[in-house]
Amino acid sequence: MSANIRIEGLDELERQFDRLADTSKRKVMMKALNAGIAPIKKEAKKNAPVDKGVLKSAIRSKQMRYTQKPAVGLYVAMKGYYWYFIENGTSKMAAAPFLRPAADSKHEEGVNKFKEKLKAEIDKIMIG
Repeated sequence: MSANIRIEGLDELERQFDRLADTSKRKVMMKALNAGIAPIKKEAKKNAPVDKGVLKSAIRSKQMRYTQKPAVGLYVAMKGYYWYFIENGTSKMAAAPFLRPAADSKHEEGVNKFKEKLKAEIDKIMIG
């Protein structure tokens, strides 16, 4: 399952971002992406069915490797392998989604956190 969120209307921040040194760009972007995914991750953990906390503790975020542009993803670690069956259901069990609703309900907040963090990090580098 994959969801892409495209953010538009960041023209001024984009111009400032372009003026950063290439070495700073990736670090700034990763900090902003991590801030943006945090509300979605928190909501997914809150919505996860209680199973002695195993599933909740297995929900994590990480930097996506082998991508041209910086990216962060949300995933469920192996100890919570059964998440897929809970999220999508089976022939014997109804679906009880927790990841998709978290992404749907918190994506606006995540975008706002991303913008705030990106602006703060750019200002920190540009202004000093």
